[in-house]
Amino acid sequence: MNETTTRLNTTGMHCRSCSMLVDMTVGEMDGVSAVTTDHATGETVVTFDTDVLDVDAIIGAIRSVGYDADVVI
Repeated sequence: MNETTTRLNTTGMHCRSCSMLVDMTVGEMDGVSAVTTDHATGETVVTFDTDVLDVDAIIGAIRSVGYDADVVI
């Protein structure tokens, strides 16, 4: 297992329900061990196994539910 934690700037969220949707969507992905999204700051923190998943797939999942995301550098 090759675990890493990535911070994403997630945009388009307006309330707690938005952040819960992001958390549920990303959290159900194979390889994700933890995800926390704060709608007020727009930050999503994801801990995942890089042998199973990559950041682009996580961003794609966030986009699939109507929000946008990019890696915080």
